[in-house]
Order: sequence, then structure tokens, then C-alpha cells
Amino acid sequence: MLDRRSHIRMQTTWLVLIDLACLLVSGLIAATARVGAEGFRQYVEYHIDGWLVFFGSVMLANYLAGSYRLQHTFSRFNLVVTWLFSLSFALLVISLTSYAWFTLLLGRGVLLLWVISYSFLTLTLKMLVYRRLFRSRLFLCRAVVLGAGPRAQQIRETLENPYVLPAHKVVAFVVVSNGAPAAEPPPGTVPPDVAVLRSTAAELGPLIRGLGVALIAIGLDDPERAAEFYPQLRRLRFEGMEVLMPMNVAELYSGRTPLELVNEEALTQATMESGVPIGRRVKRLFDIAAAAAAGVLLLPVAGLIALAIKLSAPRHPVFYTQLRVGQFGRAFRIYKFRTMRPEAEQATGPVWAAMNDARVTRLGRVLRRYRLDEIPQLVNVLKGEMSLVGPRPERPAISAELSRQIPYFSERENAVPGLTGWAQIRYPYGATLDDARRKLEYDLYYLKHASFSLDLQIILSTARIVLLGKEWVV
Repeated sequence: MLDRRSHIRMQTTWLVLIDLACLLVSGLIAATARVGAEGFRQYVEYHIDGWLVFFGSVMLANYLAGSYRLQHTFSRFNLVVTWLFSLSFALLVISLTSYAWFTLLLGRGVLLLWVISYSFLTLTLKMLVYRRLFRSRLFLCRAVVLGAGPRAQQIRETLENPYVLPAHKVVAFVVVSNGAPAAEPPPGTVPPDVAVLRSTAAELGPLIRGLGVALIAIGLDDPERAAEFYPQLRRLRFEGMEVLMPMNVAELYSGRTPLELVNEEALTQATMESGVPIGRRVKRLFDIAAAAAAGVLLLPVAGLIALAIKLSAPRHPVFYTQLRVGQFGRAFRIYKFRTMRPEAEQATGPVWAAMNDARVTRLGRVLRRYRLDEIPQLVNVLKGEMSLVGPRPERPAISAELSRQIPYFSERENAVPGLTGWAQIRYPYGATLDDARRKLEYDLYYLKHASFSLDLQIILSTARIVLLGKEWVV
């Protein structure tokens, strides 16, 4: 029986082999179509260095973009994002290196045919692999859920979600008890192909081993009841079975960290597993390069926006600065294009902007819809006060009030605030306490799972929002 980690390793190996095969086959197609079968061997011998550079660049870019780390939730958008990034990276490397080594120059015709054929092959094959092969019995991960109540039922639906990988099949609910009669699951809540078994702490290990499962998910409605089963669960974990706590399952499915499952121990553990210094340095270098490039590209757009603001209100300032809370609670001034009347908060003081806010100017509504009012914040990124991706910074008065009313809200301040963030692409605009609570759950998820590939997904999703004028993506 393969454990869940072996399932993931096997599927990752398939993804790597698919890329290698697609690169090789598409290269053969491109070279043969361009130089013919007679000149193929001579072409390859002369350009072998260029082939190796292109191969390596695509594979490295796929690795950096997380293409070989099995996605918990598969989507065509994520697949296209990694494909676009890997090809852009490879073409950039080929362009730069060919100036130094002429033999690396593959030829525009061959390169164009290679890119087209590789794109078709890899997107088609990966789509089939994700949708068919990885959901077949060969890759199916058998699972058991500890509990049979509402939380256990929700976990079963989560694990068997057709978009969650690796694919799971829940074979049984285990109703646990400490010797007293076990509570029965409500009638009609258990599918006919799922068994309902009963166990005490002492019987749990042998029962689970007999089921031949690779995954155990804890789905007790009262998590404290699971404490007596922890010794058996730890042993099963060392025997190779995967054990998922309720928070793991929730994050896997929803992309957020539910506040009702958060405690100091979980937050501390998440901190220990993320935010390594080298990752922060690489993120900072990427922020500087990307913000500088975006600033140059968007300079004409910024000039037109500034002119439009000045023409619409000649006596009012073009830019608007506001005090925000940065990393570790340090205050800084954020830059924006002005979208509200200058006297907008004279009577009310600091308040949340509302949907269809009457204080917003006609031009300001357009700028806000497409996030164009945020362009000046590239200056904040270059100054190191902000990052391209991170939790959005709040105003000091609002941050203090939310920290008082929402547990762990101040945890956001451990990260560098961002121009965009996970909460911004996963949750629509909101201006209530419940909205702030839900957005915090997405921010906590980002703090725990921050990576280059997640940042890349957020940046490209934000670009999609800007181009379509939408509020959110998911």
C-alpha cells in the first residue's frame, strides 16, 4: 500500500517526465519541420548547447513556479500561469545567453515552432493527466475520517472534491468512544459505499491498519475528544500513514485558515515553517526588479491619470497620502492617486470606504475599479515599506479597532504589507467586521504558505482582475 506522500511523489515524477517528453518531442518536430530530415542531425549537433539551455530553462522555471509541486486544487488558470511563466523565463534566458554564445541561437523559426508545439503538447497532456490519470484507481488515495458528525461529513466532501489532488476515496467513518455508547450519525448522511465503524482508543490502531488506508483525517466535532487517540495516531503516522488535522483539511479546500481552529501553538508552528531569511531576500530583490520595470511601463499611464485628475479638479491635489501600519507596527505613508474629494473625512474621521461610496469622484470610481489608483504605491515598494504581495496595510485607527475585536488580527503586521494579496483575489470587497474576519483568514493562510509560486499566482490573478475590472477572481 502506498502512503499519501508516495502518491504525491509518484504524481510529481509523472509531471517531470511529461515535461521532458514534451520538450523532446516538440524540439524534434520543430527542427524536422524547419531543416528537414536530412539536415536534422547536423542542426542538432551544432545547436546542442542551445537545446540544453532551453530544456534547463523551462524545467527550472516550472520548478520555481511550483509546477512540479502537486497542486492541492487544480485549475486551468494555474496551469496556464505556470506555462506562461516557464516559457517567458526560458525565452529570456535564451535571448540573453545567445549574445554571449552564438551557438545557443536556435533560430527564430525553430524556436517559434518549438514553443507552439511544446505549448500544445504540455497543456493538453497535463490537462488529461490531472483530470483523468491522477483521478484513476492507480492514483486513488484511500482515506478514513475519525468521526461521523457534520465536520466529518464536510471533510469527506472536501477530500472527494473532484478538484482536490491527490484524489481521495473515503472508505469509512470511525465513530469513536471512550467505552460509553457511541453517538450514531444522523440517518441519511452516510453514503452507501462508506462504512460506519466504531472504536475505542485501544482498538483504533488495529482497526485502521485493517482498512488499508493511506490517510486519516480527524473530523470530530469536539476536537478535544481526539486527545486520547493521539498516541495511536502518532504511531500510525510513523508507520507511514498521513494524519490530517482539521486545520490542514480546511486550508486544503478553502485556501484560508479558519479562526475557530487557530491557537497560539498553531501560529507559532506555522511561523517556524515559513519566512526563511533567504526567501525574504529573494522576495525583496524580485520586488525591486518588478516594481522598477512596472514603474517604467506604467509611467505613460500614470501621466495620463495625473492629467485627467488635474483637469477634472484643477485646484485639488493629484496625489493622496495616508498613514498606514507596516511591518511590526511601523507607520508609513502610502501613496495613491486621489479618488475622493479632499474634504471626504473631515466630518467622520477615519472610516472604511463603502461600496458606491458617495465621497468617491466620478473619475475615482473608474480608477478604483481597475486598481489604477494604486500605481503610486510602486514607490512604497521601492522604498521597502511595501512588497508586491502581502496583507494590505490598514490605517492605524482601524487596525487598532480590528485588533481589539478580532483575535490574531495583529499577526498580519509580522509581514511586509503588499500592493495586492491573497485576500484581495479570493474575497470580494467588504467593509464590515465579518468581512475583516474572513479576510484575516486568507491573510493567515498566506503567511503560513507564502512562496514564490503563490506570489506569482497572486500577481497574475491581480493582473486578470485589473484587465477585466472585476473585484476578485475566485
